[in-house]
Amino acid sequence: MADARPVRLDLSRPRAYGELFQTTLQVFGRHADVLLTLALVLVAPVTLLVDGVWGGALANGVDAKPSVASQAVSAVASIFLVLPLVTASNALVVRDLGDGTAPPDVGRALGAGARAFPRVLGAVVLYAIAVFAGCVLFVVPGIWLGIRCYFAVQAATLDGDRPSAAMRRSADLVQGHWWRTFGYLLGTVLLLGVGGSFATTAFAASGSGALFVAGTAVVESIVISLAAIFATLLYYDLRARSGRAPTAGADTMAP
Repeated sequence: MADARPVRLDLSRPRAYGELFQTTLQVFGRHADVLLTLALVLVAPVTLLVDGVWGGALANGVDAKPSVASQAVSAVASIFLVLPLVTASNALVVRDLGDGTAPPDVGRALGAGARAFPRVLGAVVLYAIAVFAGCVLFVVPGIWLGIRCYFAVQAATLDGDRPSAAMRRSADLVQGHWWRTFGYLLGTVLLLGVGGSFATTAFAASGSGALFVAGTAVVESIVISLAAIFATLLYYDLRARSGRAPTAGADTMAP
């Protein structure tokens, strides 16, 4: 079991990419029991019920041919429920580690994430609309907005910003660091995506639908959690570069 002793993170200084990614792995590795459980609680129901049962993956494994409806429900649940809650909960864990408060706890993390969820969901909806509208305008504006407003969830969670204010805060922080932010996010997506694909392929090769679904849920949980931790650390990195010290938000996991 991971060591549950709180480790105080210095969130007040900028970090290079290597240190950001290394710190991400250290945070997850040290608190894997809590962070993986937290992600699984949210990821597993969608993977099991929607992809596994409705989509047929439990019976047919990787050869399943899910209906368009099941794929749509899975995508909506992931984008507007699972990802926002996992990201918000992980962001609060990182912040509390920076504050040196109580060790991470699944119940407290989910509770704090749920309290922030209305703001976070609003930020996600605004972000999705902005990126979609940008992509309609010859794709490039969508990519530009996608990076510029990427940290709206962190702003809504950690600083208590309303959705529109969270979008503006993210844009302000990324201003002058767009290409650096783009490169860091792209590099992380590639690393986690390739690693996740190899792991999922290994489970698919087993020929067991149940093992494939279970393995997919675990792999997705790990990837989503690592991505959320990295994005939160990068958010604090951008704050440090802009001269804005970390502040206590509206939600906390401290007892």
